[in-house]
Amino acid sequence: MPTYEYLCRDCGKITEVRESLAEKEKGLGHTCPSCGSNNMIQYFGNTIVIASTHLH
Repeated sequence: MPTYEYLCRDCGKITEVRESLAEKEKGLGHTCPSCGSNNMIQYFGNTIVIASTHLH
């Protein structure tokens, strides 16, 4: 089951949530475990981009 990160817009805490793709597609809201807010957005902070400088 994939793990997604969500950022609380109210307190700034990043929370990991394990949910299936089907659950994610339903768009169910998440509650911040720190402040109880429902103002959560998906966070993409740990993205790694690999590029090649050698194009043929």
